[in-house]
Amino acid sequence: MAEEEAPIEEIPEEEAPKKKASTKKASTKEAEEEAPIEEIKPKKIVYKKIRCNLWRTRLHGEELGIYQALKYQAKTRYFAKDFDIEGVVEIDGEKKYIIAFNKEDWEESKDPADRRLILRLFTILEEKMGVGKGGTFKGGIEFSILHSLVQSMEVRHPAPVFFIQTPRTTSLPRIVRGYRFIGTRWTFPLLPEEKDDKFQMVVAKGVIAPGNDYNILIGTKKVAKIDHQKITKDVEIEIYDEEYANDKVFVDSLTLFGCLCFFMKDAYKIVKYFIKDMKKTGTSDYEVPKQEMDLYKNPRLMRR
Repeated sequence: MAEEEAPIEEIPEEEAPKKKASTKKASTKEAEEEAPIEEIKPKKIVYKKIRCNLWRTRLHGEELGIYQALKYQAKTRYFAKDFDIEGVVEIDGEKKYIIAFNKEDWEESKDPADRRLILRLFTILEEKMGVGKGGTFKGGIEFSILHSLVQSMEVRHPAPVFFIQTPRTTSLPRIVRGYRFIGTRWTFPLLPEEKDDKFQMVVAKGVIAPGNDYNILIGTKKVAKIDHQKITKDVEIEIYDEEYANDKVFVDSLTLFGCLCFFMKDAYKIVKYFIKDMKKTGTSDYEVPKQEMDLYKNPRLMRR
């Protein structure tokens, strides 16, 4: 007698082996239903953000009138008696420095020869338990009409010159407006500080915009950008190179250059006023003050 065949045991649906994925191309209709994958372009990395703000009103915490200015004068001799606290500098969203300058000499002097600009940055003064913290000089710039006339005769158009002063060095590098056929162009040096450092020039090329906007270049490499908002009186700086974002000299110089954006237009008008007759006669009626003549002193002779 033939053996009966064993009944075929059904495999439960959940245990049934899955079909191998088909390697055939999806139909045209299915392909159209699939959302296209957009190529995500990497955003430009910003290693440091700096914001320079010149106040439109005096209703701010850092500005408390004469009393506040006197406290800064007591902390450092760099805060002159004719200085007014007129702004603040933020770095990566944190308030770091106040902006102070000789507002009366700059804004209220009618004679162009009497208009002088000295702007300085100070760490924000904080008082905790009767102990003052901050209020130290961070760096500054000074407008020189005399040196501006020299530069203007060289490039044959009004070219303001500003001197940079920092607490760490005795050198006085200059921020200079140069020649450019279309737009504006400024330069300032990065002087060697250590043995292996090299001398570099920073070029700020103007961008066509309502304010003073610049691309900051070292050679052909764009390392930063400056965006000047005239209405809000803000200057926003973005640094795209990590090495320069950690370079204190570069950051300080660029911050001071950002502060200059508020004064470039008036400085240009002053230089234009004095250079007008000099082009023909080679002689200027500008009476050079002692402070500007001192910039021409020979430091080697001064040490004798």
